[in-house]
Amino acid sequence: MDIIVTVPKKEKQNLELEEEFAQENQGNIIQYWSVPKQPQEINIGDRVYFIVNGVVTHWHEFTGFDFDAVCEVTGRVWPGLNLVLKYLGTDLENPVPMKGFQGFHYDKKSALRGGDANA
Repeated sequence: MDIIVTVPKKEKQNLELEEEFAQENQGNIIQYWSVPKQPQEINIGDRVYFIVNGVVTHWHEFTGFDFDAVCEVTGRVWPGLNLVLKYLGTDLENPVPMKGFQGFHYDKKSALRGGDANA
């Protein structure tokens, strides 16, 4: 099942650096996203949607879990449980306004797939 996470304002610059790197390297980047607990309903190939400044703007493909990951772009260590994401450069065709939150939420009704040309 797809999940949704919020990019904190202080992390927006790091996300932009990673995505710029990915675009320059034909998407060859693994991204990590720290989560407080393991989502039990996510499966390989599901989507992780990102809320940026109150709008769901894009998603990456979930490929697994890792612990104590190190970002290959920033060198930052992400201790604890992390989602491992494949960068696909997939912006939503119709961004969806959504209030940010901590942790993650499931997209139980697959509502966000409807706002995506790549669904």
